[in-house]
Amino acid sequence: MALKQNKDGMAAAIAAAAQASGAGRAHPSLPKGTIGAVRAGVTGIQEISPEDILPWGPQDRLGVELTAVNSHETVQELAETIKINGQQVPVLLRPSQEQDGKFEVIYGRRRILACRTIGVTVKALVRTMDDGQALIAKGLENSSREDLSFYERARFAKAISEQGYSNEELMQALAISKNTLSQLNRITKHIPDDIGDLIGAAPKSGRSRWELISDAFRDGSLIVKDIKELLEEYPESWDSDMRMDAFLLFLKPDKSKSEKPTERRIAKGVSLKSDERGITISVKRAGGSATFATWLEENIEELVSRANDKAS
Repeated sequence: MALKQNKDGMAAAIAAAAQASGAGRAHPSLPKGTIGAVRAGVTGIQEISPEDILPWGPQDRLGVELTAVNSHETVQELAETIKINGQQVPVLLRPSQEQDGKFEVIYGRRRILACRTIGVTVKALVRTMDDGQALIAKGLENSSREDLSFYERARFAKAISEQGYSNEELMQALAISKNTLSQLNRITKHIPDDIGDLIGAAPKSGRSRWELISDAFRDGSLIVKDIKELLEEYPESWDSDMRMDAFLLFLKPDKSKSEKPTERRIAKGVSLKSDERGITISVKRAGGSATFATWLEENIEELVSRANDKAS
């Protein structure tokens, strides 16, 4: 019931932001000092300079500031689309409480970055809202978006938690269950952020692939310093899915390419099997090998001891 009320409340809040009080005027809910920074359209969608937009709250996308993970190509493609077709979906902003005439982004960071790239204003809905309302709006927008990867959702949940919100508020904002939150937390608990940043969003990789990495860190199979060096050696031209594929191959080599076990017959009833994991000697307790089987069982400790002494 609480989640439904919050969703309804945020829907009303966003709808209110889209209502124009008149052509050419900024929305009346904006503080006075922000009006000069806004150019309003007849639909109530404002046009705002990217330079007047500040970051706010938990980050939902990795590398939104054009790091090695969020490639220039990704933002450039969006920028080209906006250049040709215009910005079809507005972003959601709120007036900054710290800097007069500035705005804080609730959602739509990548669209803002694309508009900045091609030097055009950003189409935005501007609404005065507190941190709680802003968080729910951001969460609802994320929950309806299909292009946010599993790992980005996990990092978004962690970012919300680190800002002091409770699990109940977090689940409400993201519209997820306690079980889903547990799955997201499992990933970020064991995988260091800098390792996740070096791999990237990996949109084609779901929970199971990230859990392989998480379990390896949890079990102590991976050393952070060594893994960072490995990931930093990957070509810069690789996207995050290629990085993930390469890292999983390192983590769990393709068994089909491993050395196949060999087996050879030593004598009748006696065989030796060898593979990359070890050597197995098989001696049947019947027929001509029965006597040898008994002798081997009685003397195996002495044989091993002699061999170790000789090797040392």
